[in-house]
Amino acid sequence: MAARIIVVGGGVIGTSLTWRLAQRGAQVTLVEAHGLASGTSSTSFAWLNANGKPPLAYHRLNWAGIMEHIHLREELGEAPWLHLTGNLTWEQPAIQGATEPNIPIQGERLSDRLHRLAEWNYPLEVLDRREVAHRFPAITPPAGVESFVTFPAEGWAEVSVLTGHLASRTVALGSEIITHDSVTGFLQSSGRITGVQTISGRQLEGDKVIVCGGRWSQELLALTGITLPMAPTLGLLAYTSPIATGHQSLVHSPLVNLRPDGGGRFVLANYDVDNALTWDDTPETRRERAEPLLTAAADILPAVRGARIEAVRLGIRSIPADGFPVVGPIPGMDGLHVVATHSGVTMGPLLGRLAAAEILAGQQHDLLTDFRPTRLIVA
Repeated sequence: MAARIIVVGGGVIGTSLTWRLAQRGAQVTLVEAHGLASGTSSTSFAWLNANGKPPLAYHRLNWAGIMEHIHLREELGEAPWLHLTGNLTWEQPAIQGATEPNIPIQGERLSDRLHRLAEWNYPLEVLDRREVAHRFPAITPPAGVESFVTFPAEGWAEVSVLTGHLASRTVALGSEIITHDSVTGFLQSSGRITGVQTISGRQLEGDKVIVCGGRWSQELLALTGITLPMAPTLGLLAYTSPIATGHQSLVHSPLVNLRPDGGGRFVLANYDVDNALTWDDTPETRRERAEPLLTAAADILPAVRGARIEAVRLGIRSIPADGFPVVGPIPGMDGLHVVATHSGVTMGPLLGRLAAAEILAGQQHDLLTDFRPTRLIVA
């Protein structure tokens, strides 16, 4: 008899896991409180990378995540969500801007990071101004900066497209996706989780339940009496009007990060702006914080001049308390698993495949050894 599995959460991780479970013959029901990819997945900068992500075990997991996107493209014969167009970055000593989140380290010099990444054989190339002008003709390098770094294996993903592709394949395999119906409780019998109850009154029974609730994982697990400490942070994304440019790579600079977002639009972000956000900011305040990003973007990508900000979105990053993934069975709660992490876009397809193999066949992968729930879970 096919295993009956319930997956809670329809972001990139939840849909990846549901599809892999269905591929292995499980009878899967995915339950999502809103629409697919409507939570953190829809408000992510979606940077595919293993860049500033020590220690080695975490770097390896993210690098395997990038490779998984490539393998997925080979498996499906297409990957319209995948844009491995590279990433260009630099430092400006006079500007102490943050080019990436303070996760899991803070304040690391670019030279130190490059030394570590080179030791780990991560693809990178140091460029001078002449080489930047040749390789990235749409970019105007800032005055006074002579050294730049490009990471050719990095890129970005259209998360909604990826999620939609996996969801359609899941349904084609006979599994069920329920949206706009939030989980309000867990069914239990003799100390074992046997299903979930939803706000609409559904009682869905299964052999195992996997929580892939992103930043809501803590609240969901609390319904069982389990504490998984999370430390979510805010992130602001500004979306431009269409821009006529052939530039395709990501750029991480001290004042603004940018990448294409389809249809000629670009998405802009800056982690110093993020660090100034508060939960009480009004939409007007958020737009005011976003406006300088457009000016900064125009300084390094002149084609942005004359564009406007069409939309501002606030995201909440899914970050376990120590900054690292939490993947595996919940100790002391038979039948309950969790997959929660930052960088879910990079690692989502990989974690879906590895978790499915463990859930259905007991196959434990060494990539997950350092990221088990036992280090954080409080019963």
